[in-house]
Amino acid sequence: MKRFVLLAALACCMGDVQAQNEKGGFSIKPVAGVNISTLGNTSTGLYHTKVGMTGGIEAEYGVTNWFGLSLGMLYSEQGAKLKGGAYTIVTENNQQTIVATTIKGKLKATYLNLPLLANIYIPKIKGLALKTGVQLGILTSSKMNTDIAIASASSIPTGEIQFNDQTNQSTYQEGSFSASDVCKSVDVAIPVGISYEYKNISLDARYHFGLTKIDKTENPDTAHNRYLSLTLGYRFHL
Repeated sequence: MKRFVLLAALACCMGDVQAQNEKGGFSIKPVAGVNISTLGNTSTGLYHTKVGMTGGIEAEYGVTNWFGLSLGMLYSEQGAKLKGGAYTIVTENNQQTIVATTIKGKLKATYLNLPLLANIYIPKIKGLALKTGVQLGILTSSKMNTDIAIASASSIPTGEIQFNDQTNQSTYQEGSFSASDVCKSVDVAIPVGISYEYKNISLDARYHFGLTKIDKTENPDTAHNRYLSLTLGYRFHL
């Protein structure tokens, strides 16, 4: 009887350290972590990285012992910091004036992301997996706060814009915008990543290439979501 109990306990422990699903196996994995996001596919240099949170749950089915399909539902904070400037040379009465604009602010966008991934497990390195697929993002909220300053500049800007006269500087704030005003409601992305799992604890890194122009306006600058997610999760075999 003691041997039976010992063997049963050992079997449970072995189940706990199992990494990926076996063929026909099913598991769920709560995850939480951070996003490092920005907007790409632009030439303005205006968008810089910001940090946000992400978390949710993923379910995976083992098609074979080395290949699985997973579907997730993740809360994701994305967007970008805005910092930069531009200038225009205006000619009036044979005199040229440099009009400069500086922008500082932040775009905050939250999505409900639904990633469908193919997970390929490396046989020679237990717990290591490569993954890619497609992700549908549903915008739940967005907010953009910007400070914009417009004035004549002392010279053509090469770095930080310096104004001739701060007292004549025109400064105004663009307030908070709703999701429907700033961003499109749906975003499609291609995630590419790698994960390592040990004793059911999984560390996952994915880079997401946004395919959708997220700006709902007529702005020709076709900004797309770009972000790296780093998450920690725990797999429960069912």
